[in-house]
Amino acid sequence: MNINSDKVKQLRAERGWSQEQLSELCGLNLRTIQRVEARDSASPETIKALAAVFAVSVDSLQHPVANTPRSAAASVLSTLKNFDDFQSHSGRYEFWWFFVFFVLLLALAETLHLMLASVVAIILLVPFLAVSTRRLRDAGQSIWWQWLYLVPIGGLLVLYFLAMPSSERAPCTRSTL
Repeated sequence: MNINSDKVKQLRAERGWSQEQLSELCGLNLRTIQRVEARDSASPETIKALAAVFAVSVDSLQHPVANTPRSAAASVLSTLKNFDDFQSHSGRYEFWWFFVFFVLLLALAETLHLMLASVVAIILLVPFLAVSTRRLRDAGQSIWWQWLYLVPIGGLLVLYFLAMPSSERAPCTRSTL
């Protein structure tokens, strides 16, 4: 889920707490607090624990939902920055801009040297799987559909699911087939 990391930092600073003190007060790992303050995502349980410690509502810690998409560059940079975030959600705009970036960068690397294309593909594999996982969650689909990337024509079916509009269901924390 999206959390306003600046708001968390502000509330912690107002109380004069260190990250270690906050982690002890809310019963979370120090690394979790560091991750929340570095990124704008956290699990629902983490948000509830922080809201309880700060004595604020859960809604006040979350970002307001923005209807306007970010720029293409911001979407790609966000995906690269959150390359290891497989838990939250990702909109169509963010996924497709990263997909275009991925394909163009691979095409450019392929024209320069075959080995360079292999290196670029390996480097971008984890961010691509992460944004695909987040996008499938946002579309209300199972993350296991990504196995079809291994089937030559199956990747087209996955791309179809990634093009689906966002679901209005509650965020899923565990996917099943």
